[in-house]
Amino acid sequence: MSLIPPPEPPKSPGARMVRLLGTVSLACGILIVGTNLATSSRIRHNQETIMRDSVAELLPGIQKQIIYSIQPSGELKIVTGLEAGGPRLFAGYDSTGKFLGVVIESSARGYADLISAMYAYSPEKQAIVGFKVVDMRETPGLGDRVRSDPDFAKNFVDLDATIVDGKPAHPVKVVKHGSKKNPWEIDAISGATISSRAVGKLMGTSIQDVIPVVRKNLERIERGN
Repeated sequence: MSLIPPPEPPKSPGARMVRLLGTVSLACGILIVGTNLATSSRIRHNQETIMRDSVAELLPGIQKQIIYSIQPSGELKIVTGLEAGGPRLFAGYDSTGKFLGVVIESSARGYADLISAMYAYSPEKQAIVGFKVVDMRETPGLGDRVRSDPDFAKNFVDLDATIVDGKPAHPVKVVKHGSKKNPWEIDAISGATISSRAVGKLMGTSIQDVIPVVRKNLERIERGN
């Protein structure tokens, strides 16, 4: 006597939907990964171009750049691009090899998101001599004025960054608009106090953490090795 196997139960619509969603998810994942691989190299190249152009803008007369990464030990390591971990220093030299100064990256949270900036430091003057916001999402017409306001930019023509015994002699301080009296103070933008304070924070923290490293390694940086 032969046994006839019972018929398979009909597949539920739910099972078909799960398989369909799984297939769609897999296809989307492959598409996302492929797109990322195709664009990441160009994105890195564009970012490096922006950084190098910003350094050239902040250090007029520059003909050569050397990028140093600050290691966890506090030592400097020469790197070639964005792959470096930790804070980076861009040392600049003219056509004769004369050292012009360094440009340093820093960031802090503003009103809407992170404000990322670069600033030029003159070891000879022990002062900040240039400043540029490279990325931000602050409120148009208010907070974003830290990028374009000419009066705010004057704060960084000669902002005191003197280091004494490994610490800032005068920590950076953001003051009410129109009340700046000392070279280590930043005159805030009226109506953009939070963004102004964010710039003051990124400057103050970076001067405290990075400038002493520059001073310690200054002879090496001047030689460019």
